[in-house]
Amino acid sequence: GIPCTITTMAPSIKLHYFKATGRGHQIRLALAAGGVEFEDVFPSGFPPSPEDRATYAKLTNNNTTYAVPILTLDEGTDSQKVYIQSSAILRKVGKLGDLKMTLQDDEDGDQEAYLTDRAIADADDLRTQGYKGFVVFGASQENADQYAKEILPKHIKNLENQFVSAGGDYWGGSSTISLADVTLYDAIVFFGKNLIDGAEGIENPIGPDLKAWIERVGSNERIKAYLESDEFKDIFKPDKSALGY
Repeated sequence: GIPCTITTMAPSIKLHYFKATGRGHQIRLALAAGGVEFEDVFPSGFPPSPEDRATYAKLTNNNTTYAVPILTLDEGTDSQKVYIQSSAILRKVGKLGDLKMTLQDDEDGDQEAYLTDRAIADADDLRTQGYKGFVVFGASQENADQYAKEILPKHIKNLENQFVSAGGDYWGGSSTISLADVTLYDAIVFFGKNLIDGAEGIENPIGPDLKAWIERVGSNERIKAYLESDEFKDIFKPDKSALGY
């Protein structure tokens, strides 16, 4: 008989988020780094219009505590799937692409799962602290200074210690780039380094080992291509002015 092969099409992936880095950027980076094609869907402005909010409500079954990011697979079809909460979306995205830790003595993947969960939590902790210092969102200059001079250095020191003690080129002692690298790269660069670059009187707390890791992750072929793309060029990226510098 004639062999019958069934090929399944890759799902159409859309990410609903603001035209800014924020909490959606780690998801974009993870999709790009994992080799997954996706489409950004931006609201008409900030804050979202009533029409945008109606779209979000319809997609999320009228979720009242959460708007974006929203990830959809095959949106508008019978096989539509919807994912909300940035950390949950990130874990889903990790399974869509080919990002994976390569560790010694981790046959069951348990250590990779733990290290990934910890990285996501550590990165979210840093982002949350960063937002508390955003003068553009109503924080006091005192809060911004505290973030830049005390809180950020404390987080960076902790993360650098984690990275160095694990050994390896990538996070957790991995020899390959993983979701842990992507989420922490986003937090350290976009909620750390970029917010203090050029700020007078603010010292950059990033040491040589973490600096080398940032360059290593940023020069990953797929991440580099995304960061140099027209799509990324048009996205708002906060700088020192977010902290009032």
